[in-house]
Amino acid sequence: MQPHRITRSTNCDTTHRADPSALLGAARLHALQALQLDGVWRGSDWHGVQMQKVWPSGHVALDAELPGGGWPGNALVQIQQPQHTHAEWPLLLPALARQAGLQPGKLVLIAPPYLPFTPALQAVGIAAQRLCCVPQLPGQSPQDLAWACEQALHCRDVLAVLAWLPDLPMAALRRLQLAAASQGRPLWLWQGLQQEQHNSPAALRLRLQRTPQDAASLQVQILKRRGPALDKPLQLSLSQWAWAPVLQAQASRHARQSEEAALLMQGRAISSASTSAATSAIVAQSMAG
Repeated sequence: MQPHRITRSTNCDTTHRADPSALLGAARLHALQALQLDGVWRGSDWHGVQMQKVWPSGHVALDAELPGGGWPGNALVQIQQPQHTHAEWPLLLPALARQAGLQPGKLVLIAPPYLPFTPALQAVGIAAQRLCCVPQLPGQSPQDLAWACEQALHCRDVLAVLAWLPDLPMAALRRLQLAAASQGRPLWLWQGLQQEQHNSPAALRLRLQRTPQDAASLQVQILKRRGPALDKPLQLSLSQWAWAPVLQAQASRHARQSEEAALLMQGRAISSASTSAATSAIVAQSMAG
């Protein structure tokens, strides 16, 4: 009898075969990650500059938390602040001055509570001729002024719009957001704190508070942005933009007034000397006669 032979197979396939459905899913995910569409953004790339048109704010701490690294240049920005805070120009002046030096166009102010100090704007390169103020007339409703905002956003000669409208319905806010996005211009809407409890289609919402210990400091809370939530408020120092342009403008104005006064006094002295000479000549002629 022949002994029984035990054979062992050596053809075992130990190679791991990938699931075709998993490969297809990975390929689709890679394609979606590489896809960039206007108006479509992903939460993972909220700080990418390519996701939207941005205006650097000029405040390093704020730019670090704003999507894209600056103000959205084609969206509605809704800002709530307490009464008599008036942080508009110190907050926006760096961005407006920079863009005004790069692009032509008007800065349209809709229903401003106070007219801006034009020498301070001129000190940073914003000429008074580039301002267009639309005051609120008696009997005008916020909807009428919202219509003016929308028309300004559609105007090709407009660089940006700032509006002070305390109360607007959701439909009006949606129209303003759509106009800003479609026309590629920013709209800053300034409102009171009572509007914080209402929903808004704005791409960015902020709450401003003055710091009691430092009058030149501003506390900024980001209420809504295209990205993760921010729990802690930001502290911005506004001393550079709040006072330097004003002081520079005042110094220039005082120097100009001094020059005008000197010329006036010089003119008066020349006129007085001419008058005295003419009088002396007349007296001399009369005595000779």
